[in-house]
Amino acid sequence: MQNITEKEYGQVTKEGLVVVEFGASWCPDCVRIEPIMQALSKEYEGKVKFYKVNFDDAESLKETLNIRRIPTLLFFKNGVEVGERLIEPGNRLVIENAIKALF
Repeated sequence: MQNITEKEYGQVTKEGLVVVEFGASWCPDCVRIEPIMQALSKEYEGKVKFYKVNFDDAESLKETLNIRRIPTLLFFKNGVEVGERLIEPGNRLVIENAIKALF
């Protein structure tokens, strides 16, 4: 999973299947899903790109996207946000089902 800045966000979500996680190191739920996200990024390597945006460093982006709680996962297909955002996802199954829906 690659960390990106808000400046890189528009570029990396432009092509292919992409998952973007908004989170922070001080957030217990973000820390809890980190191993899940790392595992999924390995399992879907070459098919889906995974990126992480630091919530504290993305003031204008989180305002533009209306991100209020973390972790929040966004899903993109060729530059278009698709499916439902996952806000504070509870478990791996919920996240994996959202990823599978990208296909």
